[in-house]
Amino acid sequence: MSIRLLDDHLINKIAAGEVIERPASVVKELLENAIDAGASRIAVRITGGGTTSIEVEDDGKGIPLNEIALAFQRHATSKLSSADDLQQIVTMGFRGEALPSIAAVARVKVYSRCAGEPGLFFHIEGGRIMACEEYNAVPGTRMLVEDLFYNTPARKNFQKSPVSEGIFIHDLVGRYALARPDISISFSSQGRLYFKTPGNGQLRDAIIAVHGASLAEQLLPFAYQGENICLSGFLSRPELKKPNRKWQYFYVNTRPIRSPLLYRAVEQAYQGMLVSREFPVAIINVNIDPKMVDVNVHPQKSEIRFRRDQDIFRTVHEVLRSCLQEYQVKISSYRHPPDDAAVTTDLAESVSSGWISTGIPSFQNYKPRVSLPPRAVKTDTTITVPTADSGNIKIIGQFLQSYIIAEVDQELYIIDQHAAHERILFNRLLKQDKDHRRTSQELAFPQVLELSALQMEILQEHSEFFSSLGFDLGLLGHNTVIIRAVPVGLNGHEEETIIEMLDAPQGEEKEQWPSKALISMACRQAVKAGQALEPAEIKAIVEDLLDTPNYKYCPHGRPTLIKISLQDMERMFKR
Repeated sequence: MSIRLLDDHLINKIAAGEVIERPASVVKELLENAIDAGASRIAVRITGGGTTSIEVEDDGKGIPLNEIALAFQRHATSKLSSADDLQQIVTMGFRGEALPSIAAVARVKVYSRCAGEPGLFFHIEGGRIMACEEYNAVPGTRMLVEDLFYNTPARKNFQKSPVSEGIFIHDLVGRYALARPDISISFSSQGRLYFKTPGNGQLRDAIIAVHGASLAEQLLPFAYQGENICLSGFLSRPELKKPNRKWQYFYVNTRPIRSPLLYRAVEQAYQGMLVSREFPVAIINVNIDPKMVDVNVHPQKSEIRFRRDQDIFRTVHEVLRSCLQEYQVKISSYRHPPDDAAVTTDLAESVSSGWISTGIPSFQNYKPRVSLPPRAVKTDTTITVPTADSGNIKIIGQFLQSYIIAEVDQELYIIDQHAAHERILFNRLLKQDKDHRRTSQELAFPQVLELSALQMEILQEHSEFFSSLGFDLGLLGHNTVIIRAVPVGLNGHEEETIIEMLDAPQGEEKEQWPSKALISMACRQAVKAGQALEPAEIKAIVEDLLDTPNYKYCPHGRPTLIKISLQDMERMFKR
């Protein structure tokens, strides 16, 4: 086949494939353009998961009539003028690829007006201009993108369901809403408003608007002013755990990014506070000299490079760790308040240090966890457990109140009590679900739970599933539910269990959602590491574990036990 030049329309379609991967890519580019236009209000509306229509309206400076056609040509931009500008990019966009890429694979209508100029209407389909004329538009810009990928059926066939694509867009708009709390950003799908941030510059208020007040109450603020870097944002208390990194937001000079470097900094800051497969919530803003960051790495501009990455890592890690340690000190002070004599002797000193005469700390929004007093555990926990397939099991006891030590046929068993109990409960829940046998426990005092709009929609969509598990939930308001009853054994963990179930993946893994919900329930009900167990409880866990299918691994995939044979033991001791 001979070499030949491709025509412009085919070139544009190929180039569009690098920038416009899915409907969320369109929303991202239009959002960034609105931000760069100086908007103080941005509204995003979609139908059909974005493939039917995407509308982004802002009150920015608008597009002049004599520049609108140029804006849809490749590599046309108002944000760069020379190669030197690439060394210090301060705008969200800069390549001049977004609008022509969108226009190459969709039908686009633009209504825009600059201050003191006539408005315009511009219509372009598949890269071909259909209309360009004056129009009585309101100040700002309204972009309407319809029939996305109508002329590229191969790309359209690879899109997820409208629900999945809509969730991607919801998450993306929420990410930008937290990046710019000074801009009022709203998101609507199928005519329903999911959130609208106030645009008052307060990050906590933006978090409440996007994710609900219940999440915001569990976050710790932090701020740091250095010579070359400024950090600010929120971290979750160690008690709040998420099953994935979906709740970690990183911004560099207000640009949402993904960064393995910052992921590691967060993980190491929480080291010793969370176990494997548990992730905190983190909203981290990094302000740094633009010359120290390279954002021209990927077409979607979501990956960056730091010029001094180790310095960035060290600073972020130390600031986050300091925030968490300060929180732990407050909790430690709460659990061990000064004695009555010290308070009586110098009341003023006690108050100034954060204590009043009743011994209650003055820091706000802290809700102490309710815990039972420790139980006495017998020192002699040697028990013989007869089983059908393993002979006699000699239980020796607990190690660090987290691991069960047992001897089986000249092999040493070390059992993770939490993972083992989690597997037992998960299999039990699976069987109950299959047999349609659920037992509920009414709460003596019904709990009120506030959710985000997306969580509320998921809850309503899966209301029958929650009922089948044993939950009795009722609607109190637009984003509020009342918990009247929960599955037996879940009392005390109902709120975090429901939220964790609602945070389970809803996109391409939606068919796995019921299983992940049951895993969450089993994890919450299982005994915890560091919990002292009575001999009868140890015996029950070991018996039930060995009588459970797939007993070697917990539902998350972690091992429940390890075996050390006599031969391995002798090899270690070089016998």
